Amino acid sequence: MLNFVFTIDGDWLRYFDPALSRQEKKPDKLWLHALINKEIEIVNKYVDGKFIHFLHASPVTREFFLTPEFVSVWKLVESSGGSIGVHIHEDVPKEAFYVNDTGRMMGAITAHTENLRGSGLHPIAYRGGYLAFNKELIPLLEENKLWLDFSCEPGRHIPGAADWRGVSDNYYRMAYNDHRKEGESNVFEIPLGEGMYIELTPLWKTWLAARKLKRKAERSEKPIIVSVLAHTYDFRYPFMRAKIRLALLILKRYGRFINADEVYDLVKKNA
Repeated sequence: MLNFVFTIDGDWLRYFDPALSRQEKKPDKLWLHALINKEIEIVNKYVDGKFIHFLHASPVTREFFLTPEFVSVWKLVESSGGSIGVHIHEDVPKEAFYVNDTGRMMGAITAHTENLRGSGLHPIAYRGGYLAFNKELIPLLEENKLWLDFSCEPGRHIPGAADWRGVSDNYYRMAYNDHRKEGESNVFEIPLGEGMYIELTPLWKTWLAARKLKRKAERSEKPIIVSVLAHTYDFRYPFMRAKIRLALLILKRYGRFINADEVYDLVKKNA
């Protein structure tokens, strides 16, 4: 069985501009509302609303996406078959990463997760900004009942932030002593599928990767679960929206899309 998880990181482009001050990096509410509405329209039409929107929290803004007007949108996402996830950008974009500061990461993850749940939302999934991760985060995710991690892109290596060399290209239960290996923790890693980073991948490569995964799934007793990645800022241009729609249609031909709760049920059943 081939399963895709369409994930959207709720980031905006100004955040990544090193020439801007922290104040200048802050998101624009009306602009982001419009983009989020476009992403929801597409996921409702093409994947029956089944996706994970990862809510950004960073030193630039901790609670921007938790105002009542945004919370009402996230509740609609959950009631329509989607999921909300925790997306911690604990960094200075393109300059510094704080993923190895466990105390700081614990504070950021816990505060954001508690704020989401206090708003009536139900996150169980996490993704680090820049796909940053280390093994010290595993107990932090467990403490916050974030049972799924989506930070893995196999082969990715950013010194001081992310090392995903040698990992599986299918989901696995993480080891406490090495997040790249199978182990006994309560956190499951859901890797980014090859060719599934939509903004960076030509559609023909996505198609070839989907065919390859389908053949693998037909031979495998274990379900295959991989993530598909886009960002909220991708939805600003008609060309990118068209590319996302086509990518989702291609993938639907070979597998099905599921949300975070369905992922967790599936990995627990097959653990």
